[in-house]
Amino acid sequence: MRPLALCAALWPLASCATLPSEGGDEGSLPNAGAGPFREIVQAELGSSRVAPHVMNDDERLVRDASVVDLDGDPSTAAAAGFFAATLRAEGAPDDAPPEPLAPPNAIVRHDAENGRSFARRSTTVFASELAWEGGAVAAPSALLVDGEIWLYYAAAGGIGLARSADGIAFAREPAPVLAPLASGEGWERGAVPASPGVVRLPDGSFRMFYEVAGDAGASSIGEARSDDGLAWERVGSGPALAPASLPDDGAPEADDAPFDGAAVLDPAPLLAMSAAGRPILRVYYAGRDRAGRSAIGMAARFGHDGPLQRAAAPVFGASSTLAPRAPWVTAHPGFSLLFVTQAAGTRDGQRYPVVAAGVAPADAALPPPGP
Repeated sequence: MRPLALCAALWPLASCATLPSEGGDEGSLPNAGAGPFREIVQAELGSSRVAPHVMNDDERLVRDASVVDLDGDPSTAAAAGFFAATLRAEGAPDDAPPEPLAPPNAIVRHDAENGRSFARRSTTVFASELAWEGGAVAAPSALLVDGEIWLYYAAAGGIGLARSADGIAFAREPAPVLAPLASGEGWERGAVPASPGVVRLPDGSFRMFYEVAGDAGASSIGEARSDDGLAWERVGSGPALAPASLPDDGAPEADDAPFDGAAVLDPAPLLAMSAAGRPILRVYYAGRDRAGRSAIGMAARFGHDGPLQRAAAPVFGASSTLAPRAPWVTAHPGFSLLFVTQAAGTRDGQRYPVVAAGVAPADAALPPPGP
């Protein structure tokens, strides 16, 4: 019996991240596409974008990718990307600069024939207009459900759902499908659930992971389940994933301080299968340490229920100064793609959000990007 080892051979990390197997003759969890991820390079992206950015729009501040395989077949490349964006307010001057810290107010779609090089042309699928949304829609999580695209999203009053037969014209539920609990009820303490990540299980039911703000920015990740994707119930009496504990000396600046010791945010679940055919649920997330740095982490479990066990080392952005967050992973035969939101650069004027891509394993051969 061997563990899943996300070892640091692909980049300079000091330790391996190990997730144990369930037992018996299961063997190791398949980890070739789980991470770590390297940045995508120009030859893999083509001429439509500048690597590693698959989306760079300093006018609409496009961010928070959710990528859907249009035919549900991972061996085919064409995909639709749904992103949060900040559209210019009606009547605003054309030369008014966008505000990177303003909440996004629309969900836009960009298509990619190769699953990664998103076209510059976009379609706005909906903007904030319902009272409970509070002028903000963000963090899309899209999936195929019986031939439709269901898109969960975060807004001021909770998590909403919009559904579409063609991925362009969406009909929204009139109220949030996951709203805050009454103040003082449960561990969430009335916080508004945010940043949904939703998967559909083989039995047709749904699982949602979502962000819950805590004191002093110490966000955790909650879990909910649903039989129909509309009516949700929370799972457990505490977080599915909480910030990691500090090392024994308690010093946040220690070399062994966890990369996700201050907050865990932006969950993105992904279903996988072991070599013996056992289901695995992976949850990618953004982790923030006590010094304010962020990186992308992963937790996983055998089966669809039970506790998540985190990998000790991040799978992307361990030494990045660009604050990667909002991960989304798509699995393909022989490789996986990671999409993250991060700053465009480190200089003044480059702190607006862009979407970058990574690849795992590091030696993966991606199909040609095409024209």
